[in-house]
Amino acid sequence: MQGPLMGAATVAAPFKPAEIKMERPNVQNGQMHNSSTRSSSPLERVAANGSPQDKDRATYLQQLIKDQKTCLNYPNVFHHVERLLADEIVKVRSVLFQNNTKPLELPTPTGKTVTLSKKVFVPAKDYPDYNFVGRILGPRGLTAKQLEQETGCKIMVRGKGSMRDKKKEEQNKGRPNWEHLNEELHVLITVEDSENRADVKLQRATQEIEKLLVPQSEGEDDLKKKQLMELAIINGTYRDNSNGKMAAANGMSRLSMPGLLQSTNPAFRMPNLMSQMMTPGLMNTSMLRPPLSINSSMQNMEQPTLYYAPMVTG
Repeated sequence: MQGPLMGAATVAAPFKPAEIKMERPNVQNGQMHNSSTRSSSPLERVAANGSPQDKDRATYLQQLIKDQKTCLNYPNVFHHVERLLADEIVKVRSVLFQNNTKPLELPTPTGKTVTLSKKVFVPAKDYPDYNFVGRILGPRGLTAKQLEQETGCKIMVRGKGSMRDKKKEEQNKGRPNWEHLNEELHVLITVEDSENRADVKLQRATQEIEKLLVPQSEGEDDLKKKQLMELAIINGTYRDNSNGKMAAANGMSRLSMPGLLQSTNPAFRMPNLMSQMMTPGLMNTSMLRPPLSINSSMQNMEQPTLYYAPMVTG
């Protein structure tokens, strides 16, 4: 954890979510459990309740991550494959875990650059057993990172209970740059931009954070389902119960992803590059770089249309 950032700061009143009827989550070792559905694990429920398109995308994303890890065993060899895999992972994840919010519309920048910050306090006292920190950060911090990309703000969880290591939190109390540990649990939002744009970004980030601070009853929390799915994909344990097999174990060459092929341009319909790379006689990886004209068209198109998927050749 870093010390507080400097700049104009505002403190929001403690966020009070609307009164809702919900079962108190069963928290064990920092993890949320549902005592009413002990017959199946959360990951199995995600696989069972997810749409066919989401299942296909989750399988495809896990295969991409598996291929990316394989490439790490051969550094500086598959330059283009590494680049394409990294780009594809970002694109598929943005579709699979999108927040369904309107893109941020920013005015033309005017005036000087300012730094604004705001604290949104977490209702931890009202819901002492609810894992707000995990909900805000997400697996590997990816939920918070996605919010940062969408809003253009820096999002940090601060205050009591913000650190996973409680012993280290106690040790840091009272030290310079750790004064925030004496405050109640809160989310610190900071943004640097022209004044008119910074206000818009800060307002959007505050709205998105407040949505995360509304507890959801077990079984109705779509965000938690997506976070569980993403965690399973990262760990390589995502299971699609429709066929009873572990997703992304093998067999990528036969995978068809019609839900991802949103573009009809043949330039974006790419076969399995890894299988081509391993073809005897094809040793020069520069042969796989797309023509300049294709690269230019790809850069000029909006991101949601840029999806590659393995082709079914048989």
